[in-house]
Amino acid sequence: MFKYLLVFIIYSIFSFGFPQPTSIVQGVILDSHNKEPLIGVNVFLKELKIVTETNEDGVFQFPNLAEGSYTLVSSLTGHKENITKILVPQKEKLIIEMHEQVINLNETVVTGNPFSLDLKELSQATISLSQLDLQIKRDATLAQSLDFQPGVSMRSNGTAASRPVIRGFSNNMILILEDGLRMGDLSSASDDHGISDDGSEPEKIEIIRGPASLLYGSNAIGGVVNVITDAIPATIPQQLTGHFLTEGSSVNNQYLTNLHLNYGINLFSFHGNYYKRNAGDYKIPTGEKTFNSFFEIFGGQTGVSFHPNWGIIGISFSSFHNKYGLPAPRISTSATFIDMNKTQLKYITDIKIDNSFLSELNFKGSYQNYHHNEIDKFSGVIGTSFNLESANFDISSKHVPMLYFTNGIIGLSASYQKYKVLGSEAITPNTKSLTAASYIFEQMKFNKLNLSFGVRTEINTLDISQAVLTDSIFTSQKKNFATLSGSLGMVYSISEEQSIFFNVAKAFRSPSTDELASYGIHKAANSFDIGNRNLLVENNTGVDLGLRSFNEEYSAEITGYINSINNYISRTPIAVFYNNETNDAAKIPIGFNDSTGFRVKKYLNKEAIFFGFESKINFKLKDNLATTIITDYVRAKNSKTKENLPQIPPFRFSVETRYTVDQFWLGFNAKAAASQKNISINETPTAGYFLVDFYGGMKFFSGRFAHIISLKIENALNREYKDHLSAIKEFTSMPGRNISLSYKFLF
Repeated sequence: MFKYLLVFIIYSIFSFGFPQPTSIVQGVILDSHNKEPLIGVNVFLKELKIVTETNEDGVFQFPNLAEGSYTLVSSLTGHKENITKILVPQKEKLIIEMHEQVINLNETVVTGNPFSLDLKELSQATISLSQLDLQIKRDATLAQSLDFQPGVSMRSNGTAASRPVIRGFSNNMILILEDGLRMGDLSSASDDHGISDDGSEPEKIEIIRGPASLLYGSNAIGGVVNVITDAIPATIPQQLTGHFLTEGSSVNNQYLTNLHLNYGINLFSFHGNYYKRNAGDYKIPTGEKTFNSFFEIFGGQTGVSFHPNWGIIGISFSSFHNKYGLPAPRISTSATFIDMNKTQLKYITDIKIDNSFLSELNFKGSYQNYHHNEIDKFSGVIGTSFNLESANFDISSKHVPMLYFTNGIIGLSASYQKYKVLGSEAITPNTKSLTAASYIFEQMKFNKLNLSFGVRTEINTLDISQAVLTDSIFTSQKKNFATLSGSLGMVYSISEEQSIFFNVAKAFRSPSTDELASYGIHKAANSFDIGNRNLLVENNTGVDLGLRSFNEEYSAEITGYINSINNYISRTPIAVFYNNETNDAAKIPIGFNDSTGFRVKKYLNKEAIFFGFESKINFKLKDNLATTIITDYVRAKNSKTKENLPQIPPFRFSVETRYTVDQFWLGFNAKAAASQKNISINETPTAGYFLVDFYGGMKFFSGRFAHIISLKIENALNREYKDHLSAIKEFTSMPGRNISLSYKFLF
């Protein structure tokens, strides 16, 4: 395959050639308020996909442009994006003025938005973190960076093993993507499995709350998180650009280094980066350390893109390594750490088509080779080895407007996984799985009403091998699941500033290998897990209803939702234990009993209902000063027995106030969570808590180089608290006061 790809790239180069230079475009960018030059403005020449920045005098230039009309997109944190049309050759020097903007109204969301609609036209609730927001929220893991966003909380097993929870959904019901492709790891299978991604790498993070199975498949029944990087560069820098980042944190003696490089030449752009992050055991507010909560991460990426006038071809290779401990009581004689490795190859092609029914063709694919060992901390013996090979591809095409349809997309996708588990503590059999799907998504517009609808058909096949699990023999089995998903979205514009959105989706999820075929002690979860090969497909009917309002002074989004799930797959505690050690004094033999050992948990189909609301209101107090208020709440019950479902976050509330100018920013974030008493059987209630974070930063220039120094104080009051979604809350607390200091050099 690689041979044919190389031939295609070479053919493309010689077929399309290079543009012939004729003129230089030069301009200056000023602040509209004081007419001072703006330094470090990102100036993107849309038609040629080349990018540059303004220098210390606010000046930028693009040399050697052919005659014609072009579009310049100028962006700078804290300012409204400016779009300027120009003609080449240039008659006079270009002067662009940018307006300060405390409320960000220009964010473009790409996840679940194939038509690049304005935020006010989307029928699903979305979140986007980029630029200054990401600079402030960025943390060691993806889940830490997203915690306390509206509707998004964090499931954790220490610091390293954490995963986002959306509206109470987690694990196999939330799909995590990197650049629109599946991560290819095992983080969705268990609380002790971390995500194969470092928190310093995202250029942007986007979240879809609510069913998103239509475009992304069965694991998106509860939502999607998309980590966007520049591993495959989308633009061509005019010179070597990048950054060097170093950071330290006090609560766990953590340090981070990250080197990020981008370079462009002719129609090619190149990317490379390397990062390393080490942390010891974290301290709780009492000063004690949480035993075995360390982690060590390093990895890197390389990528290259070719940018002919008809689109883009890109490929990237990445490597990720993470060694981290699973926290345990300090008096414990048993503790485990995980040694994780993943290599990944990604490919993307975007082709623009003129004079055809199809206007654009997109192909993206990836291959991941994931491996992790679960190792005894004291003996160094490997208990279990997990191996996962994944291959994914998605091909889609947009069509030109026709009849009543303003936009449309059709697509095909497929994924293949080869899953192997080795070792004396293996609790699931080896499995091969194949998923194939086709989908169509259309949009219609009638004056103030936008309609979108789509259908996805998907077939999942699991080939489960024969295995010996906990001294029991399980025969091989082949499982086939066929699903049909659909969605309907409506957005009605009340005015230029307000809109109402409504979305209803029918989404499905096929059972996973661990849900179907587990049988053994799951030490990290302190349980004996039993799968159920008779599980049925989860069937979710989800409804969202919300209100959006935007202007230069404020933005607001309030959403209510309900999800009714037939055949909800629940890991349910039953009144049985499993003892794995001989106890002659108590006369309890090895095996199942009614009082001692690991609690037995069995995967069962239930009827469930999830309902709640979330809101985010961001308003300008005065020039450069803004406040953001976030609230969210979710309840989840067995709709037949009315019993509460486990691991559901409590009501939460946060207030953030931020002052921002070009040279510096500072702010605080007060966060509160209520007590969680709506718990399931054998689940522990948690008390409410109140936390305060402070942050600040400054940016200054030396020539064309920029320097950013940031300070962040988390849990500034050093409050001791236990998060309800923590897997280790029975024996330890969440981290105490943490002071982080970082320096970023941009060139």
